[in-house]
Amino acid sequence: MTTKTKSFLLASLLTVSLVAMFGITQQQISAEETDEKQYVRGNDVEIHTVFSFRDAVEESSSFQLYDQISGFDRANESAVFTLEGAVNYDRVYLYEAADMTFVRGLSNVNHDYGKFDVDVYLQKDGVTFRQFEYSDCSISDYVVTTQSDKEEGWTTSKGFTTTDVFEFECNGYLPGNPLFDQMNSNVDKADTENSLDLRNTQTWNEAYQ
Repeated sequence: MTTKTKSFLLASLLTVSLVAMFGITQQQISAEETDEKQYVRGNDVEIHTVFSFRDAVEESSSFQLYDQISGFDRANESAVFTLEGAVNYDRVYLYEAADMTFVRGLSNVNHDYGKFDVDVYLQKDGVTFRQFEYSDCSISDYVVTTQSDKEEGWTTSKGFTTTDVFEFECNGYLPGNPLFDQMNSNVDKADTENSLDLRNTQTWNEAYQ
């Protein structure tokens, strides 16, 4: 093997090694960037919403903020709440509702997206802790804003997030406590005797004598 051939093989091996190392490094950087983009949720609680429009139902799990503004005093106020989250593809119908509300005006709700129902679920690991049912809702405000990490965002890698901020006003509001309901349901089942528990020779009257 000539010196020239040896040099060529050595250069080829070096190139392959560099390409492989570069690929691994890029994968590691990509994985790190993906991890950094994940939103941190306190106690891993996820906000899941279901919007029921006249001709469509849309579900979303991409809202990061949910705030109840009013509605607890049922006698004197309507239910108002806000949802905020990074712009996402799972709000197509909700975006249409916002646009139609702007075009028609806040007082004109005579269109397919003028009135709708909203269910908000607070979940963890697939378990719903709190459930809020809103009915006869409309969009009362909508803005797009950009959030930063507030730590020299223009000059560091902290980054920015373009977010939707929706405000809703609803005529109906009903909170739910699914875990409590399930607990009571289990207690009722335990306290109620089933007909299968009776001996073959027993009747219901005999069982309680």
